[in-house]
Amino acid sequence: MGFTKKKDSSEGHLVMQIIFYLRTKNYAVGKTKTMGVVRNGRYTYDPYQFRGFPDLTAFCPNLIFIECKSPKGRQTEEQKDFQSFCEKAGVRYILARDLETVTNLIK
Repeated sequence: MGFTKKKDSSEGHLVMQIIFYLRTKNYAVGKTKTMGVVRNGRYTYDPYQFRGFPDLTAFCPNLIFIECKSPKGRQTEEQKDFQSFCEKAGVRYILARDLETVTNLIK
């Protein structure tokens, strides 16, 4: 998978673009699995999962959390709370709506 000039608004595509970009820079980056599970026919969240945890965790070279959103996507209240926790703790948090946001902030 490589960089594309085509504008794809899906968050999944953006996640993959950012992972590819950061890995080409030799940074450690991984996707967070935040999906719940179906148990007894009902969808439930993992009770041990931190709600609002961002899509990507990277070390560039310091810890950075990256939440990926489509151009029209909105953060949930839990995601806004997580961003606030990061800002209060002095941990970098990026709300990325496109690859350029990340490439401009990580140099």
